[in-house]
Amino acid sequence: MRLPSLFACLALSACASVVPSTAARLAATDPLTADPGAIALVVVLPPGLSVTPGSAVLEFGATRGTKSRKGRYVLAEEPVPVGVVVQRDGSAQGYTLTDADAESMRALQAEIAGWKREGAAQGSLSLGIGGCAVGDGPAPDAVGSVLIRMAEDGPFLPLIREGKLADLLGAEVLAAIEPCKGAE
Repeated sequence: MRLPSLFACLALSACASVVPSTAARLAATDPLTADPGAIALVVVLPPGLSVTPGSAVLEFGATRGTKSRKGRYVLAEEPVPVGVVVQRDGSAQGYTLTDADAESMRALQAEIAGWKREGAAQGSLSLGIGGCAVGDGPAPDAVGSVLIRMAEDGPFLPLIREGKLADLLGAEVLAAIEPCKGAE
């Protein structure tokens, strides 16, 4: 089961777990000038929930009139930075673009920047992950967090801080998360 885009939550006024200062920083970030090699995520999950391997993706694109260009990049797993707090029996995983995908995204950024110089272009940047249940799955009141870094020498900022998964995803989606492959 694919979980909704992390940034989709930002548009929901009920998403009280989104950290306003981080959301404001992201809103002020130009996807055309953000360094793809510096973008990194850390997903902190409660007991009973895991990220489905290969499901963490970054999508970047733009439209101009009837033209559209989009890149979809599967994020590579990275070690979690020191200092990330994980609840007992929970887990955390870091993600970044591979070097090859960072170069591909830079080329796409340059192409779309050319579009903007010629006229209006509408850009988008989104991140998404898929999840699966471990054991009995997450508790109905389980919480998770997402940290994001947009600059190589920048800190990991909390985007979602201990967000109740039932509120972020919906109780029906949370209850319908399928078991991880190979999980008993």
